[in-house]
Amino acid sequence: MVDLIGQNPLLLFPMFFVLLWLTIAAVIGPTTGWYSLMERYPNRQEENLLQLRRKSGMLGKGSMRGMLNLAVCPSGLRIGVSKIFGIFIRDFFVPWNEIRVTRKDSVLFMGPVAELTFGDPEVGRLRVSARTADRLARSAMGRWPE
Repeated sequence: MVDLIGQNPLLLFPMFFVLLWLTIAAVIGPTTGWYSLMERYPNRQEENLLQLRRKSGMLGKGSMRGMLNLAVCPSGLRIGVSKIFGIFIRDFFVPWNEIRVTRKDSVLFMGPVAELTFGDPEVGRLRVSARTADRLARSAMGRWPE
């Protein structure tokens, strides 16, 4: 392998890229609290009233820029990530009665955000733009917990 790389140093780039991708995918779970949310709120098969893909937000301490998939369902909110980033994680489903919503301004988002906290006591926190939250709320047919 070393001889092969020595003869063709361009092979280092794909190897580096794959290693970086696997590292990012592995870090998402612990950094964001995703694994504990998956365990507490297993995914359910339920029809989507609205599906938003490639949205940005902050889950726990982790930035999820353009990675989030959010689905409003009759009994709750399904949260997932684009599969290219989520090879080690699965979607989770939080029932409406386990979600609290607080609106605030955020320097990080450069404007208003909605902070969704999961559980009582809290087991997770998701911040999304106020615009994304408004779309979710309109589709929740009166179930949005705000």
